[in-house]
Amino acid sequence: MFQRQPLRDQVQKEIRARLDDGRLGSGLRINETHLSADLGISRTPLREALLQLEATGFLVSDMGRGFLVPVLDANDFRDLQAVLARLEPLALGEAMPYPGQRIMELNNLLGRSKLHLNGPGPSLAAPLMNLISGWAGLLVEACPNRILRRDVLRNEALSRRYWFAAAVGGFQPEPMIASADQMYELVRTGQSARAASHWSEHILRFSPEAARYIPSATQNAPQA
Repeated sequence: MFQRQPLRDQVQKEIRARLDDGRLGSGLRINETHLSADLGISRTPLREALLQLEATGFLVSDMGRGFLVPVLDANDFRDLQAVLARLEPLALGEAMPYPGQRIMELNNLLGRSKLHLNGPGPSLAAPLMNLISGWAGLLVEACPNRILRRDVLRNEALSRRYWFAAAVGGFQPEPMIASADQMYELVRTGQSARAASHWSEHILRFSPEAARYIPSATQNAPQA
């Protein structure tokens, strides 16, 4: 039997989408009255969603003044990627080997990315963001360690808006996709140790390049 998703969770999903693509911009103070009207909901489920997003790091609270969108900072992005460079290979090692259906899904994701990542920055931003988080999700969702899987997926979700900003700023994904192709072959052929090592190197190679296109905190100060 299908269960309806709680309204709070639906609101969280929509707010996260707006954080990812900059509709709720870096440093913005959330106007709960305007946002609840825009979403067509009451303040109660909105406040519940905002509190949960603050608890998981997607928003920050300003004592007595509501919620803020965290300021995009290249240093924070580097720190997130350093954590993922350690956690994701661990999760991958526990998840392998993969069944044929999962291998096919990875291949399809890479194939679609090559079709959609050929335009200028703004047009490739969403496909790049979705490729990176989708790739990580497929690789770790079979990891039996639930805490490890949860932490990887949370940090990947926190990284999405940074990848979007990097693509808008001019980051070019072609070398990253070529590296993902190499990792796919290692996963497909069951070479778990080499695949895990490649993934760590992949993150440490491309995240500093992407960080060059992400504003620092001093360049992207909070809005009043």
